[in-house]
Amino acid sequence: MLRDMQRIVQAADEPLSTICFLLSVTGMRIGEVLALRVQDLDFHRKLIKVRCSTYAGQIGTPKSKASIADLPMPPALESRLKKYLSSRHYRENDLDLLFVNRRGRPYSANKLREKKLRPLLTRLRIPLAGFHAFRHDVASELIDRGAPITVVQAQLRHSDPRITLGLYGHVIPQSQRDALESLAARLANTRRRTGLQLLTRPRIADSAA
Repeated sequence: MLRDMQRIVQAADEPLSTICFLLSVTGMRIGEVLALRVQDLDFHRKLIKVRCSTYAGQIGTPKSKASIADLPMPPALESRLKKYLSSRHYRENDLDLLFVNRRGRPYSANKLREKKLRPLLTRLRIPLAGFHAFRHDVASELIDRGAPITVVQAQLRHSDPRITLGLYGHVIPQSQRDALESLAARLANTRRRTGLQLLTRPRIADSAA
């Protein structure tokens, strides 16, 4: 999961590498990443403004009202974006887009997937998948690391937390199991070190209940 995302980012050429880095950190939809304008990068407030999306290479509005939001820009992502903007891979264009093809137009997500991403996955011997797999992996990583479901919902910009639970609820039981096993191991270790016995709840008279 995380290891595969790292391998893809490291092995990809630009601009695919920076595109995949954005997907891996933010959980944005590929259409939203391809529609990002330079003005949407607020380096002062450390925010990424999601305002547009691409469909078949055309710029339009995002999937829903909930999709329009400001997302955190972690230091590693800020550094990566600044480096990309100062490199020869960034092409200035009339649309102010962060990523454009040689004609100065938005990339087609489908063409980018078929011509760039999937050949790379084949070379790396990673199971073939689309760009949406990055979004799924970000959600799974956040949940597995203990992020509340409301935080995951906010990052993915689902309109209702029940959508997030329905899509990624299967990740939660393993996280709960790991947390409980860690707690039990610590308690058992404390008991061995101190020789203390767990106290039982004192019996309360029926009249006091």
